[in-house]
Amino acid sequence: MKVIGSASKTVFYLKKIQGQYPNWRLLYKIKCKSTENELTKLLGYSEIKKNQPVAIIAREQFAGVGQNSKTWVSPKGGIWLSAAYPIFSNEFACKIFNLSLGIKLCEMLRQENINVCLKWPNDIFFGSKKLIGFLPRVITRGKEIIYVRIGLGMNVLNYTPFEGISLSKVLQTKNINQHYWTAKVLKAFYDSIECNKKKEYVIKSANKFLTKSFLPSGYCPNTWEIKDIDSNGNLRIENKTQMKVIRRF
Repeated sequence: MKVIGSASKTVFYLKKIQGQYPNWRLLYKIKCKSTENELTKLLGYSEIKKNQPVAIIAREQFAGVGQNSKTWVSPKGGIWLSAAYPIFSNEFACKIFNLSLGIKLCEMLRQENINVCLKWPNDIFFGSKKLIGFLPRVITRGKEIIYVRIGLGMNVLNYTPFEGISLSKVLQTKNINQHYWTAKVLKAFYDSIECNKKKEYVIKSANKFLTKSFLPSGYCPNTWEIKDIDSNGNLRIENKTQMKVIRRF
């Protein structure tokens, strides 16, 4: 693995958790505007190589952007990263990529006895509070998918706004190793790609982890309720007279 700076500590745990493969290229930033911007610049002048995913990890972001261009609060103490994984195939199931990543993040946390759930399409909640948010993207050339990428934020030891919760509050301790958890997140990203072709498993698992407590914006909980995630990864909601399909794209 090619390592720069403090990322070497993450590599130590990656080797313990995942072994030598894949050959991650990790870069660490003390502070940056956005890891998404940094990753875009990196991939702009250095093409991603087969079998070598890349991740940029920041200690702090000062201009992170989340879903629908919302401000992504990214202070010290959290895990803020952007990662890209080479695909070079036209068989990757793009429509369920967010779900394959979501279920692997849920599995990662539940293995540590943290009872999280998936808020469709791309948030991980503990109770009514957001613990992880992620933004998946698919980069293509013609019909071929060159690579997939994610921007991800996980609250660990940092201050969170009212709607969020940190891992330290969940576990009721500040004795948390961020490098260990960063390695776990990268392993979940890798696992999400490996399981992507198992569509039935992904959809079944997504429905198992799905929280039905949070409707999409614009739908009244007194009228509508969440039914499930359909076979194409879309969210189905219903009321007494009709059913609607909410698509991520």
